[in-house]
Amino acid sequence: MSTPLLQQSRYRGIRQQPLHRVLIYAPTIIWVQQGHKQLWWQDRRLSFDKESWLLIPAGHQLTFVNQPEQGKFSSHALTLLAPPPAEWLEAEVSPLRLQDPRQRVTTGLAYCHELICAMEERRLSRATQAQLLHGFYAELQAEGALGLLFPAGTMTLGERLARFLSVEPGADHSLEGLAPHFSMSRASLVRKLAAEGRSFRQVLTQVRMSHALTLLQRGLSPLEAALACGYNAPSRFAARFKQEFGLTPHQYLRTCPAPSHPQK
Repeated sequence: MSTPLLQQSRYRGIRQQPLHRVLIYAPTIIWVQQGHKQLWWQDRRLSFDKESWLLIPAGHQLTFVNQPEQGKFSSHALTLLAPPPAEWLEAEVSPLRLQDPRQRVTTGLAYCHELICAMEERRLSRATQAQLLHGFYAELQAEGALGLLFPAGTMTLGERLARFLSVEPGADHSLEGLAPHFSMSRASLVRKLAAEGRSFRQVLTQVRMSHALTLLQRGLSPLEAALACGYNAPSRFAARFKQEFGLTPHQYLRTCPAPSHPQK
């Protein structure tokens, strides 16, 4: 099975949602569509609404509060799993631009965003989808925003591992099974992750907890989310969730609207 070109998630809230250390494992565009997102970024507090996208490169951990407006908050996260052409990323991004991961939503960007978000449900071929995504990258480049999502330089091993794990977060992953995918031995994988200040278990937990947020948003119970994320013990899942985000799965669910239809 081929790796998807992108992933989409929608987040809703009816009360304030304070979260910390939410891993962004691949370049992601967050579009707040109702309410505001208060983000702590490089010792600054930034506010995002429907007029501006939040552009986050891989490897960041976000601390923020989702704030409803008229009792509702909603946002759309678009995670990009296929890189743009390497030659497009050679230009340096100014330090001033890097201090503010904000991009004003233009008519062209909104149009391209709509196209790529709908292309899978329209059952377009993978080649066509890749071309449309390429066009979206071209529009971002024209706005001087592509470098915010894809800073020049090679991805770290931890970022590559997180991206790989995100395709099936709940699978029974092991170091022995993963090492061949990265053309290295188990010992080399452990050593190189340690050199980056990471461990396999840490990356896997972060990916699974980010996936858990999406599952709870879809209306799954904490037990269902725990099982889908590879945890047989709900108590262990709840402890990990609170350790990562600062609140329990049940506390997070109380900030979310009730699902509009029962889960199948």
